[in-house]
Amino acid sequence: MNNDLQYSMAVEPQRNSIGRLQYMSWGEFTGTVDITVASGQAWEIVFYQGQIVWSLDLAQPNRLWQRLLRTHLDNASVRLELLVESANCQAWVGLEPRRKTSGYYEGAISLVESGKIDASQLTAMLTTAAQETIFDLLQYSQGQKLTFRSQPDLFVNRPPIVVNTEEIIDRVEVMWQEWHMQKLGNISPNKTPIIKHPVQLYRQTTPIIYQNLVQVITGTRTLREIALEINEDLLLLTRSLTRYIQTGIIELTDLPDLISPKIGSKLLPDSKQYRSIESIPPARSIPSKLVICIDDSPQICEVMRSIVTDAGYRFISIQDATQALPRLLENKPDLIFLDLIMPKVNGYEICGQIRRISSLAQTPIIILTGKEGLLDRLRSKVVGASEFICKPINKDTIDTSLDKYIGVVSSE
Repeated sequence: MNNDLQYSMAVEPQRNSIGRLQYMSWGEFTGTVDITVASGQAWEIVFYQGQIVWSLDLAQPNRLWQRLLRTHLDNASVRLELLVESANCQAWVGLEPRRKTSGYYEGAISLVESGKIDASQLTAMLTTAAQETIFDLLQYSQGQKLTFRSQPDLFVNRPPIVVNTEEIIDRVEVMWQEWHMQKLGNISPNKTPIIKHPVQLYRQTTPIIYQNLVQVITGTRTLREIALEINEDLLLLTRSLTRYIQTGIIELTDLPDLISPKIGSKLLPDSKQYRSIESIPPARSIPSKLVICIDDSPQICEVMRSIVTDAGYRFISIQDATQALPRLLENKPDLIFLDLIMPKVNGYEICGQIRRISSLAQTPIIILTGKEGLLDRLRSKVVGASEFICKPINKDTIDTSLDKYIGVVSSE
């Protein structure tokens, strides 16, 4: 096979992609195949005598290997950092000259040699990686031209573990057919869902379903990672989100790769550590009570911030009412100040939605409004408000409400 041989896709792109890989298998090719598309996505598949040694999504190698470790290993101490460290003192040497992308594979082989990973576990990881890669190739080949470039390479030693290319192709073709039959062909599992219109989502679901969706769709995980996190089949998860994706309530976006690990660092989170920076407490002790003010006026929010923080409480302002519910669920405040008149959605509607969420059902809600009318007071009570305060904001009135509903702050 000629060095740097380039192929272009033909009439049947999916079948053509499979055909290229089968050609490598039947020809017992040894070396690397780089696949790219015009949009910039790229993959690497390394073969030894036609069998797959390893495969890699070059856009997100760290995410891929972290997911493989979490999926197939029970030992939580084996992380990307350990793979990097093991690669630096590996017992097995692969391609020569060594490719940068072989690092994790060589580290994993070294852990197999030392008994920290079973050979069967690594085989399962390599199988999953190959399935994901070939699945992605089939999906991208729907609308883009795939370019294959082969580079014959020599292995210093025979790879201790390879996976059967033909078996992988057979499995992936079945997976792709199921994915396509569910009309998911244009949804990549590598995309990250983001809730763009939380109020519309809330209206179209039950409070429990909404709460569950907000907790897992945080904008920090791909569909594949979410499926792993909640132990759900990827196809079923994606199909359940399709209606919201099609209507624009949920948007799919690209997520950058995880930061490459450094020896001894803790940069990469495990399944229990997907937390935003804001949720990690600082080193010093902080007051236990949190107050959130939902008001579209920046001036009102700043006045409230001054009063609340002077009283010793934590404070968060939310000026976009459509973001109120997910922010409330994320932060779970002890007291809520809620403006009555806001664009897009009013305080009555938000108050009623809050009261239907079990974790916020008992949280005190104080309505803020420029109106002083009996009807408004009665309606506020009906939707579950705890109190009704008229604007302009008065420090003494706010302090009284703070003392009444959340008491004295914890001492530092």
